[in-house]
Amino acid sequence: MEKQQYRVMLTGGGSGGPTTPLLGLVETLEEVEEISCEFLFLGTFRGPERSMVEDCGVPFHAIPAGKLRRYWDWRNLSDPFQVLAGFFAGIYYLLKFRPHVVMSAGSFASVPIAWASSMLRVPHLILQMDVRPGLANRLMKPFSDGVACYFESSFQIFEGVPQRKIVGPVVRKNILNADPKRAEQQFGLDPQRPLMTITGGGQGAGQLNQMVELWLQTWLVNWQVIHLTGKEHSGVSLEDPHYHPLEFIKKGMGDLLSRSDLVITRAGMGILGELSVLAKDALVIPIAGTHQEDNARSLERLDSVYKPNPDLFSDPINEKWKSFFLHFESGRIGRKLHQIWSGPGNQILSEMLLSCIKKNETG
Repeated sequence: MEKQQYRVMLTGGGSGGPTTPLLGLVETLEEVEEISCEFLFLGTFRGPERSMVEDCGVPFHAIPAGKLRRYWDWRNLSDPFQVLAGFFAGIYYLLKFRPHVVMSAGSFASVPIAWASSMLRVPHLILQMDVRPGLANRLMKPFSDGVACYFESSFQIFEGVPQRKIVGPVVRKNILNADPKRAEQQFGLDPQRPLMTITGGGQGAGQLNQMVELWLQTWLVNWQVIHLTGKEHSGVSLEDPHYHPLEFIKKGMGDLLSRSDLVITRAGMGILGELSVLAKDALVIPIAGTHQEDNARSLERLDSVYKPNPDLFSDPINEKWKSFFLHFESGRIGRKLHQIWSGPGNQILSEMLLSCIKKNETG
């Protein structure tokens, strides 16, 4: 039987958070036997998504992206023109690529594409990962045909969107097929020693790095530590065979998370979703004043430590931190985190996307 041919446009970026689940969706659609998909990813000029997307063999084009701020900033004078330029770039790529559907996972680069796809009557879907929808997804809501949400609370906010579903975390195959033994070989880890992985993502690494400086020597008494410092930062100046500072990891992140006994991380839903699928213990430290605080509060019942940023620089004998590590029970938080969702959302999201295409073809 001849396979049905579909073209899928993906939009997002600015950070790895919105990019990773879209690449997980790509991998899932590529495994559907009845269809053959061609993909195009539209993202930002400066974000990390270009290399992530191109490493997966997906064509990438950067488009202008202006941030719509709700506070005074000189860039507010120029960014509306960036948004307008992004809209016309969206029209261009929509007419050139002729997608059957557009899938967005946040980012202001997605907003003008959603507007343009609505004007050209191309179905548009949103992946809403965070507890609190950001302004970009709220601006896309009136122009979208469907939304897939990680949380019931954000599901209610998208009332009026024709198709809505609750899904589990959408993750890549390197999470689903992770192997802790491969991580031990790749990173030179001691198989007998528990592993702590510290990752702050592109925006949040700097302050976490300062926290690591306070605590590292204490942790190294019992743990081995992999510290993802971010490209613009360096690790702690400490020579120890159990301390491994790395700028970033291009390959093997799934294996590393699988081998980790505890992950200290920001509260982006990209990595929290991955940790949920892997049932990994997490100590969650959101970026203050952002949607990450809502994500972290939703996890407080799991007894992971939720710390506002100012507390990162307090005395390392801080009682809450001491209590966490004193009473740390391996696997307890991870089991609770795993129970939030019934499993990965890849299959449900891919079925939702294909249903949207077929509905548009017959409607």
